[in-house]
Amino acid sequence: MKKILIALVLFCSISVIAQSDSDFTYTEFHEPKLNVGYLILGNFDVTYEYLLSEESGVGVNLMVPFDDYVEWNINYNLTGYYRFYFGDNYADGFFGEIFANLNDVRDTLPNQNGGEVRDDVTDLALGLSGGYKLVSSGGVVLEVFLGGGRNLFNEFNSERNFDFVLRAGLNLGYRF
Repeated sequence: MKKILIALVLFCSISVIAQSDSDFTYTEFHEPKLNVGYLILGNFDVTYEYLLSEESGVGVNLMVPFDDYVEWNINYNLTGYYRFYFGDNYADGFFGEIFANLNDVRDTLPNQNGGEVRDDVTDLALGLSGGYKLVSSGGVVLEVFLGGGRNLFNEFNSERNFDFVLRAGLNLGYRF
């Protein structure tokens, strides 16, 4: 009887230890962020990121200028991205990302008469970025990133001012 009781206690304790390791859940995976670097320059730039795992996340970013402090010539930017994190903590540290950027800009294009005309041009850019993210124990997020991409679909890309797109930021947000 003692052997059965010892075996039963041992089996239950191993089962409890195994369950505590495998049932780990991390529920903080939403990150709204504001690009304070662009905000200072008169550009509303907001991001939402959803963390898929401790090593990856997907997000969407919207940028709309609201002030003429800097001549942006941008009507809007809408960016979707996938990030891969290299840090030891949950979605923290160095990261690399690939992005697709739908952009609408006021640009100078050649016309049929050999002159130039200013017009709104919508295009899609693909690119790469990299950066670093810090997350405090209270959930405050601070990240800095830099990257670029190339517009793909406009026939006048070689003659445009916005052949390449810049993706940069100093984001402040909250993880919940």
